[in-house]
Amino acid sequence: MAMVLGGAATAARAEAQAPVQVAAADTTAAGEIGEITVTARRREESLLTTPVSATVLSGDNLVQQSIRNFQDLRGAVSNLELVPLLSGGTSFTIRGIGQTFNQVNSDTKAGFYVDEMYVSRQEGNDLYFYDIASLQVLKGPQGTLFGKNTTAGAILLTTQRPTDDFGGYAQVRGGSYDRIDTEGALNVPLSDGIAARASFRTQSVKGYIKHLLDDDRSGNINNQSGRLQFRVDRGPLTIDVLGEYNRSSTDGGATIPVGCLPTAGYIRNYDALHATPYCTAFPVLGKDYTVYGGATLLAPTSAAVTDRARGGDAGLGRYAGKRPFNDTDATTLNGRISYDLSDDIALHSVTAYRRSHAKFYTPVSYAPNDIYAEYDDTRSTQFTQELTIGGTVLDDRLTFLAGLFYFNQKTDFLQDTGPDWIDPLGYVYDSSLKYRSYAAFAQASYKVTPKLELTLGGRYTYDKKQGESYVFFAGRTNTFLSNGVPTQCGYFTGDFLGGIANCGGAPFTATGRDHWDGFDPKAQLSYRWSDQVFTYVSAAHGYNSGGFNQQLGSQPADRRFPSSYDPEKLWSYEGGIKLDLFDRRAVINLSGFYQKYTDIQATVNVLIGNISTRQVQSAASAHEAGFEGEFVLRPVTDLTLRGNVSYLTQGYDNIRPNAVTLTKDTPVNSAPKYTYSAAASYDFHVGADGRLTPTVDVRGVGKKPACQSGADYVCRLPAYALVGFRLDYQPQVDGAWRIGVYGTNVFDKVTQLARTGYFGGFGIDRFTPGRPQEFGAEASYRF
Repeated sequence: MAMVLGGAATAARAEAQAPVQVAAADTTAAGEIGEITVTARRREESLLTTPVSATVLSGDNLVQQSIRNFQDLRGAVSNLELVPLLSGGTSFTIRGIGQTFNQVNSDTKAGFYVDEMYVSRQEGNDLYFYDIASLQVLKGPQGTLFGKNTTAGAILLTTQRPTDDFGGYAQVRGGSYDRIDTEGALNVPLSDGIAARASFRTQSVKGYIKHLLDDDRSGNINNQSGRLQFRVDRGPLTIDVLGEYNRSSTDGGATIPVGCLPTAGYIRNYDALHATPYCTAFPVLGKDYTVYGGATLLAPTSAAVTDRARGGDAGLGRYAGKRPFNDTDATTLNGRISYDLSDDIALHSVTAYRRSHAKFYTPVSYAPNDIYAEYDDTRSTQFTQELTIGGTVLDDRLTFLAGLFYFNQKTDFLQDTGPDWIDPLGYVYDSSLKYRSYAAFAQASYKVTPKLELTLGGRYTYDKKQGESYVFFAGRTNTFLSNGVPTQCGYFTGDFLGGIANCGGAPFTATGRDHWDGFDPKAQLSYRWSDQVFTYVSAAHGYNSGGFNQQLGSQPADRRFPSSYDPEKLWSYEGGIKLDLFDRRAVINLSGFYQKYTDIQATVNVLIGNISTRQVQSAASAHEAGFEGEFVLRPVTDLTLRGNVSYLTQGYDNIRPNAVTLTKDTPVNSAPKYTYSAAASYDFHVGADGRLTPTVDVRGVGKKPACQSGADYVCRLPAYALVGFRLDYQPQVDGAWRIGVYGTNVFDKVTQLARTGYFGGFGIDRFTPGRPQEFGAEASYRF
């Protein structure tokens, strides 16, 4: 299925090797939906005859629906779930497959591409969201056509390219919470066949989470991005060069506590050293968008200073005076070269480099005496090279693409909690990972008859990883004097009083290296029954590399990582039908799928040396099934109706004996059972050539599992529906000015985007809130 939710729809042909250029649908005088096309194989192709499951939004569609980042896509794209990460990025889950953590050994299951560059790390991925030509969400395994193989699907973000025409735009937006956003671009032709384009975006919004004990707020946004592109178009040769820098400096937001568990490990240790129990001292406030604030952040929490005792590391102060923060920057260099070997066959090369640095510091409940705070610092560099050849032969009956892909990633990850209420000596996890991947892929589509097309593809992948880890949290057997009294080191009070100087043991270190490979086939059959009806069926295989767990709970005798996990695999079976009805007044796309998911890389939280750590296990096999439907209707001139609906069901078929935290009732992934959206817009003609367009939309997300499993309870995020509106005015339909007002979450619905539950001994159940009610206005000028 491929379609847009905004009155204009586009889709990328599965065999595309060139960048997707979106051609929006035109509206005819009679008011029907215009022809929907893309130019993906250097020729126009119709949406109706594109056998690929995707949702594609043009830049204008994103503006019309007030979609300014990936979080705004929730509910607007069927079977796509997005979870905000503390590291400052967004995690994607497509059709129930994805991951919500990003330590050094995590691999994305839904690939993210910016201008054909595969982005291996999630830090800062929201920062690319400006001056956009199109956004595609490809569903199901990807790998026989481009880039990195992924099991869930791919998100493709394509920016506006330089053109031969002088022009650009400027836009400013103001709104609730002192929002001031700016965005713009300048396109300049430099000479015959050479053009440049510079674009930028800034975002500044004050926080919406209030503090009870001080005047600050949490949830502020402060982002800046800049992009410079050059294009050389000389006959058969096209060269695109892009450089980009993105920076974000925020407070990292805050989570809202909804429960305190006195029997949890962290809570019991706090209570043993304080006169007032934690749950009594800091009861759940029960107020929307409100936390205590005022965290002391000494080492980095105040765990070494209590009203009953003073810990041995009270003066450590690694992050003394710092409040929660989240700083992310990313630098991108991207070069693309296309060369036409003939009118029908072309070579295409994508060479890209990305460097990202993300560091954040955040407490659990943001109270003056928090039970836990974490500092993470992730530095990653990647280099990718892709080379493809493709085109059409045999009188356009055979369309093919063949390519090679190389990926090289180096990531350094540091996690430092300082002394807290489960580890009195502090905890440092310092690790690195080198990851190389090599692949060869090919896909060909052959028109058996003018209406029947057969597609076959395959990909071979070889992955190699090498890692190192340094972990410190261990104590040692020792006796020391505390206030003149001989005291024995030991968990918890002894280590707390003695500190690192008296009770700190040797760190744990280990290394590891391994390799994996896999072959991913794909088969597809499509048939065009008439000019109005098109159907297809497909089967595709996906693969994600294996890896090893780099967090250590003891010193391995051989200094090798003690556990690893296997590659993850997926078979996806899908069928779809596309309808173009009532003289182009209705476009309806329906698809259903069944997925067999094996060697699932399940993330579990386990206690290692009294520390809650993430471990990945090859845990189980499962099944997933569902359907998706999307539509655009124009029943009368000037009225556009659009929407989508999706359903997902999933469950474990088999659980390995080692996966002790999983049961048949454990959710396979944090994904809602259903999503839906609906919108209506109407064009009022004002004056000689003006247009006033009101739009009302609703986006709904069903309840979904959210918390950790096993011995701890499983909780679910509640379902919700958010209503928004826009009112856009253009004095001239083809003129330069456009002004508008908007409202999002207009009924101020409190939403939960993620939730922890009680796990790993923390004792605080908390959720990440979605944005509250907001209103604003914006103006843009195009020249």
